Amino acid sequence: MNYYTQLTVRGRNIRIRINGGSRMKFIKYLLCCTLLLIGGCSSSPKTESKKLNILCPSGAPSLALTSIYGDHNVTIVEGTDLLIAELSKKDSEYDLIIAPINLGGKLIATNQTDYRLDSIITWGNLYLVGTNQEALNEQGEIALFGQGAVPEKIFNAANVDTSLTPNYYNSGNYVQTQLLSGQNKVGLLAEPLATATITKAKSEGIELQVLMDLQQAYADAKGTEYGYPQAAIFAKDSKTVEEVTKKIQEYCDGGFSGIDEYLDTIGVDTLKLPSKEITLKSLDKQNIKYKKAKDVTNEITTFLKEFNIDFDNSMLLNE
Repeated sequence: MNYYTQLTVRGRNIRIRINGGSRMKFIKYLLCCTLLLIGGCSSSPKTESKKLNILCPSGAPSLALTSIYGDHNVTIVEGTDLLIAELSKKDSEYDLIIAPINLGGKLIATNQTDYRLDSIITWGNLYLVGTNQEALNEQGEIALFGQGAVPEKIFNAANVDTSLTPNYYNSGNYVQTQLLSGQNKVGLLAEPLATATITKAKSEGIELQVLMDLQQAYADAKGTEYGYPQAAIFAKDSKTVEEVTKKIQEYCDGGFSGIDEYLDTIGVDTLKLPSKEITLKSLDKQNIKYKKAKDVTNEITTFLKEFNIDFDNSMLLNE
């Protein structure tokens, strides 16, 4: 027995004859075509996330970016000159800049940048390293670095109980030399250099240890919960950086899952870090914690006062 069906194609009616054995096959075919058409029309094309241009200093801040390094254009720099220059540009190519909060805060307070403060990702990594606790009460010098900058501010604010006389050197590398040579028994170092110095001393038969966590000493003296904010994320548009900052937060909150493999892929030299072993060994002491700036305004206000910068909510990136 034959059956007929009628289709309309481009305004013309077409009559099709179907024999009895093919009827069910034809109906199934029409159903499949209909479902495919519906699925094709209802699904929207998948859009890829935009690659952002990110500028970041070497050291602890760069570790916070290791999980997203391959997904975006990340530039790692040493020193602060380029950070300040790009923050000050009206037409900077960078969507996101990580910089010391006191530098970015000063530029915002003096209307020298269009960038605003989004979040904090590091909370200080300064430690007193020495032979033993008794060395703090001896006569002599304590080797320091960062005169007029964050290290001196934190050392003074922490109210370190010592009879040693401060002597400032040009960098932490000079302090390391003083400790390894025995010229000084106590010195101020930042991680990961502190761990590298203790490890190197041990290989040379010298016993060095962490004598004081200056972040905790600062928090105790100032009554803050997280110590002091150090590296901050600055951006111009919250929507542009929303996805990437969320990924950074998840990575930090999740204990840096996969960092071992990320370091192998990126290379510690690219991030301008010491060996992978030292980097991982010192990770906890680098105090990498993601906090939205609006949630830690007490810490920000307290710290910026050390630099005579008055914080207010206009410095924050609008959400």
